[in-house]
Amino acid sequence: MGVRVRTWNPLPAFVGGLIAIAVGLGVLFLGYQWRMSTEQRIETMVKAQGTVVEVVSRTRTSGGERKTLFYPAVEFRTAAGDVIRFEHNTGSNPPAYRVGDAVDVLYNPQTPQDATIDSWDIWMPSMIVMGIGGVFTLIGGLSFLDAAGRLLKIGGLLALLGVIFLRRRRT
Repeated sequence: MGVRVRTWNPLPAFVGGLIAIAVGLGVLFLGYQWRMSTEQRIETMVKAQGTVVEVVSRTRTSGGERKTLFYPAVEFRTAAGDVIRFEHNTGSNPPAYRVGDAVDVLYNPQTPQDATIDSWDIWMPSMIVMGIGGVFTLIGGLSFLDAAGRLLKIGGLLALLGVIFLRRRRT
């Protein structure tokens, strides 16, 4: 019985690592742009004190499963003295707010109906996107470094450059 030794070709991991780094950096960039857009939007908004006047429940069925989320309806007074009521776009279960809770509100002075509760969930979507981009970049970087190390161990830097150069000439 002969023993078969399986060899590992590090080139696919090297290229895959580079692709994962590129995708990760692209997603990181999109998340950063989203964050900057949110920051610019908030800079144009005015702060006000609001009160939760109602907690609205919405039930959705998805895949045969019913989920109920609770959305706070908030009233606040603008600097011009107008009373505005809006429903916050983020719901939760259990409810995050109760009727009578005081909340900080951010609103657009040109269109006061464009309002939101000033809380951490304003930043959550961009942070999730940047986190995903960071994970892709980290995994790609580790894969790239591992494969580059193995390629260097096999034939040194010259072999690595030769493989890259030959790949380019073939395509």
